[in-house]
Amino acid sequence: MPDQSGAGALDSPVLFIVDADDEARRVTESALLRRFGADYRVITAATAKDGLEALERLADGGESVVLIAADLNLPGMDGLQFLDRAHRLRPGASRVLLVAMDEYHTRIPFTELPTLQRATALGRIDFWVAKGWTTPEEWLYPQVQEALTAWTIANRPHHVVYRIVGEQWDPRSHEMRDLLTRNGIPFDFYPPDSKRGRQLIRELAIDVGRLPAFISHDGQVLHDPSAAEVAASHGIRTRPSPETYDLAIVGAGPAGLAAAVYGASEGLRTLVIELEAIGGQAGTSSLIRNYLGFPRGISGGALAHRAWEQAVLFGAEFVFIQAGTALRGRGQELVIELSNGSQAVARAVIIAVGVSYRRLGIPVLDRLVGAGVFYGAAGVEAPAMAGEEVYVVGGANSAGQAALQLAKFASRVILLVRGSSLAESMSDYLMTQLNATLNIEVRLRTRVVDGYGEARLEGLTLEDVETGRREQVPAAAVFVLIGAEPHTEWLRDVLQLGERGYILTGRDLPVEAWPLARAPLPFETSLPGVFAAGDVRYSSVKRVAGAVGEGSVTVGSVHRYLAELAADVEEMRRR
Repeated sequence: MPDQSGAGALDSPVLFIVDADDEARRVTESALLRRFGADYRVITAATAKDGLEALERLADGGESVVLIAADLNLPGMDGLQFLDRAHRLRPGASRVLLVAMDEYHTRIPFTELPTLQRATALGRIDFWVAKGWTTPEEWLYPQVQEALTAWTIANRPHHVVYRIVGEQWDPRSHEMRDLLTRNGIPFDFYPPDSKRGRQLIRELAIDVGRLPAFISHDGQVLHDPSAAEVAASHGIRTRPSPETYDLAIVGAGPAGLAAAVYGASEGLRTLVIELEAIGGQAGTSSLIRNYLGFPRGISGGALAHRAWEQAVLFGAEFVFIQAGTALRGRGQELVIELSNGSQAVARAVIIAVGVSYRRLGIPVLDRLVGAGVFYGAAGVEAPAMAGEEVYVVGGANSAGQAALQLAKFASRVILLVRGSSLAESMSDYLMTQLNATLNIEVRLRTRVVDGYGEARLEGLTLEDVETGRREQVPAAAVFVLIGAEPHTEWLRDVLQLGERGYILTGRDLPVEAWPLARAPLPFETSLPGVFAAGDVRYSSVKRVAGAVGEGSVTVGSVHRYLAELAADVEEMRRR
């Protein structure tokens, strides 16, 4: 029979353990109670049968289960089978596999590693921990705390900066909520016909003809605000200092953030200019599993916010909601004109503006952007897809990540790929997980040619690229991730650009495009002192780790350039 322990109230969320090894189960239970017993109940079971029966009773009683941990070697039903069945009962709970250590209590036996690798790749577990330890804090607490935090954010009242009243499928509402989500600003959202929405409209005299309405913590209401107005109300800086910076970075994606960390940490007065959100395109990825140092994966947003915090602590300055509109040289300085009329002056510049997703170019779908048609990863809209049938267009990693994220909520996700195989453009671990996710279907050699819907998307017209046969399918939403284009229109008359507008640097520059006697430095563009890094650069590898590497290494070239600049100034003084 299940055993219940813990000081938490009877309605406290549950941490559930199933392990036939009595001693190991008691150790795990004791460790959880010491750290989390004040707020959570710990329920244990010795058999899979007792565990499933207990979970069914908890489900019938409407009780919250945050985490389910099962021993890999449960008798009668192994831990993975148990977690599969438990997940159907409690899909919101984190799934944890408990694995016994070797006889020396130093590592997981090699015989168990293939099972762990496959379970992780197929998305059957959220993480695993070793059991049989002597210091459980080192093995257990950090991972459990991360799972509890994620559950609390998703299921419990939490601090919010804004309460928003708006229509779920209104493009402006989507645009602004997406902007807040990508910048890590917490908010609650209420449709105007919801109970809470009606209450806020009545209490704060909200004009329903000017939605979405943003309500700040002090009760101030912003009706249909611009991004700049929201930034101002939140105290976000939108203008650079008038002094000259050592380094100005345009773009706060992985390359720009890495350059900011290394530039500021090495003593350069560093400015970062970002139009939308830190993390860039990578910031929308729901889970990056192949980034060095994160064996259980990390979301693009979380990775970006860690990098932003790191850069800020080193002294980098950030200016948001501004785009670069012009770049010019002024003596030994470089001037970046910004969209609000201000300007940033620096001795060196790194362009790391990244890329944006290409559009399908279908008028009906362009009209419904934000109303069922979304460019980029699922992000803020994924939970709204609960029980719906949705489509993802694209065959690269970002499309695979979006499909997996949506599959947590949608009843069915169909991934549309124009090519005959995913292998050419998608990582193997993602293909493996897609194939193992029951509510994801991959349709090859298929493209979207039209859509229909008035106020929001209702369906799509699909075409077989080989036979030309067309069919109409109902669709609650479509997420489009079909490659990208660089943000370099404003640089066309200043820098040497290559195919499709990517910036040429270093050895890729034509001889006639380089104005100096010395060779261009690594990552230097055709304008001396201006560098490019990340996806915007011609011949870059288009991977998060690659962009981080380029941003970091480019700072080395910046130092060399600034040293040359200082030497030139000294030479001029001597003359």
